[in-house]
Amino acid sequence: MENIKLFNILIIAVACVISIIIEMMVLPRIIFIAKKKRLFDLPDKRKKHSEPIPRLGGISFTPVILLVSLFCLFIRFTFQIWDEELFFFRIPETILLVCGLLIIYLLGAKDDLVGVSFKKKFVIQFIASLCIVCSGVYINNLYGLLGFYEIPNWIGFLLSIGLIMFTTNAINLIDGADGLASGISAIALLVYGIMFSMYGMWTYAGIAFITLGMLAPFFYYNFSHPTRKIFMGDTGSLTLGFLLAFMILRIAKHPTAYEIVPNGLLLLVLAALFIPLFDAFKVMVVRIAMGKGPFSPDRNHIHHKLIDLGFSKKVAVFLIVAASAFMVVANWILLWYLDCNVVLLLDLGCGVLVNVFIYRRIRRKQYRKQRQQEEELLELDS
Repeated sequence: MENIKLFNILIIAVACVISIIIEMMVLPRIIFIAKKKRLFDLPDKRKKHSEPIPRLGGISFTPVILLVSLFCLFIRFTFQIWDEELFFFRIPETILLVCGLLIIYLLGAKDDLVGVSFKKKFVIQFIASLCIVCSGVYINNLYGLLGFYEIPNWIGFLLSIGLIMFTTNAINLIDGADGLASGISAIALLVYGIMFSMYGMWTYAGIAFITLGMLAPFFYYNFSHPTRKIFMGDTGSLTLGFLLAFMILRIAKHPTAYEIVPNGLLLLVLAALFIPLFDAFKVMVVRIAMGKGPFSPDRNHIHHKLIDLGFSKKVAVFLIVAASAFMVVANWILLWYLDCNVVLLLDLGCGVLVNVFIYRRIRRKQYRKQRQQEEELLELDS
């Protein structure tokens, strides 16, 4: 048993390195093609970049994940490195996950190339979500969250579809600054990969670390490359959101969930994505309150507000990614000592207080700027 564990860890490590190498080879060619065909993300009043940037970085995500994951499965089949009962039990789950992932991939690719209305996006995302829940991967236990433990299957079914669609769109919405969506996703993938490894769910641990490895070269090109910048586009952000949603549900459904925290496992896995989930909900509420559509574009996301506050884009991204990592560690520690509902209130309270503080600072900054302009005008008149 110990040898199987070591072999699986070795396979995952090698797969992670392979995904890094493949992505490093593929991304420069995607950049070249995007520039040649003029497939750019154009600057506008909401976007901070001043030059057209290629937006098809995410077109490589799903092929690389599937290619390296299938290679891992081949190695495990060849050398019989698995627990037979558990491994073959997950084959239907994996097949339907791939089906849903391909649907999301095609949706994102079409949206990046010609655009897709949000209504059509919802319908297609709903179909992709059905692929996951119909495989048996859905919430059946809230682990004490809001006072609920085991819940009826039909409620879990509906909650899971909603969670998948909301998470998928939350990652898409947070993708508004270089390195932000990939940085937050990397934190979540690391957390989920470790949790899958603790459970001995090596197939999903492999997918998590393969995706993490693939994000490393993209993060470099997106965040810090001086001349060959590229965006992931909807193809990439929707793919990441969909995969992360699946991992949340799969971890929460594990029968020995109490090995990681004594209560509130669902809250712990959600904590890795607390910032994009909270931010997406906040932005939608603000838009609706202002009489706009929940998906209408604006500059109310947390990264926009930090930039408006005076931080550079890179500092804003660093602060948000660091806060995301802090949320995971803080929740994991607190869930050993406090009830999960108390921790949930602390998380929500922290999110509200931080946003109120940022909004007030921005208003003060704008007020001071306005006063300064008025004083300058008075001086000119005199």
